[in-house]
Amino acid sequence: MRRFTERTMTRREAIRISVAGGATLSVAAAGGGRFLIDGARAQDASPAAAQTFDAATCYQPFEGATMVKYDKLAEPPYNVALSNSYIGNVWRTQMINMANVFVTRPDIKPLVKDFQVASSGEDVAAQISQMENMITSGAQAIIVNAINQEGLVPTVRRARDEGIVIVAFDNVISYDDVVFVNEDQTEMGRRWAQWLVEQIGGTGKVLMVNGVAGTSVDTDRQTGAREIFDKNPGIELIEVVGKWDPGIAQTETANVLSTNQDIIGVWCQGGTDGVVRAFQEAGLTVPPVAGEAENGFRKQMLNGVNGYSIGQSPGLVAVSIRVALDLLQGQELPSAISVPLPEAKNADLVPGENVFPDAPDNFFTPVNIGGCGVNFTYEEIAPKA
Repeated sequence: MRRFTERTMTRREAIRISVAGGATLSVAAAGGGRFLIDGARAQDASPAAAQTFDAATCYQPFEGATMVKYDKLAEPPYNVALSNSYIGNVWRTQMINMANVFVTRPDIKPLVKDFQVASSGEDVAAQISQMENMITSGAQAIIVNAINQEGLVPTVRRARDEGIVIVAFDNVISYDDVVFVNEDQTEMGRRWAQWLVEQIGGTGKVLMVNGVAGTSVDTDRQTGAREIFDKNPGIELIEVVGKWDPGIAQTETANVLSTNQDIIGVWCQGGTDGVVRAFQEAGLTVPPVAGEAENGFRKQMLNGVNGYSIGQSPGLVAVSIRVALDLLQGQELPSAISVPLPEAKNADLVPGENVFPDAPDNFFTPVNIGGCGVNFTYEEIAPKA
């Protein structure tokens, strides 16, 4: 397994902190809402919620991670906040749905007094303001999906100076004093590219559909892919920015296909089902496609598209919430936690388990993380009409 983020991990040492006791969060950050944990609003747990949590299985360290332990100076329940950035795709909305359901689980609910959620969009300044509001409002832990690796550092430093636990997931933050939860994004990009090279014989035009520029996920996935593509000089890359969104990815792909009908492979970070539709609507044979784990893409694979699907699970947010609560309670954890990559090729698809034929295309299929107590039903977190 690769080193998680070398510049953030090599200097990492265990930090002892004071966790501020807490008044109830009373100010909702801009762009989001508040999820109060009380009996009237909490959902009953489904049978899926009973999946066993096992710390040794769930909290696997990235290479280079150290162990971190904070002083427990406050008793639960805690004030917890989720600072999300980009909100323009279904992955993010499903992630927030998962977070709101997860904090009502029987083993989590007693630990959470108030759960605040806010989304800031692609503006770094807006996410900084959002986090400043959370700090001022008394958050004892902030789970962050950052829009930019560098831009949030001063705000994160202030939060840590005030004893607030910071857990970053999906997109990393370039600051030592943060605990990270993620999948290996570089390995994901590398696996997609290697499979595609094998499918097309290492030569020809490949459409590369990238994500949201400036995020660590986009950067890391591209880095992994280029490690492979650079070893195959016969491959010509045509790049577009799909922002992990099916509609945007479809439009960008259609524009490329108007002048490049000889594309023989697709490497796609997200919005994969939209890319496939662009080929179909252009009347072209869909080439091998390496892409994300959208339900639409996996249904297309069931219907004959030659694909390789690896998912960035929205359930990372649930693992991150549990990590934050464990840190607040003084438990020792790895400074960078690696969640396994959920992948499927055509022969691996099982309807109702990792593809959902009756569910919308925009549903993300990796809804369960084994060993982490993260297990959702489709009905719990389904996209709202």
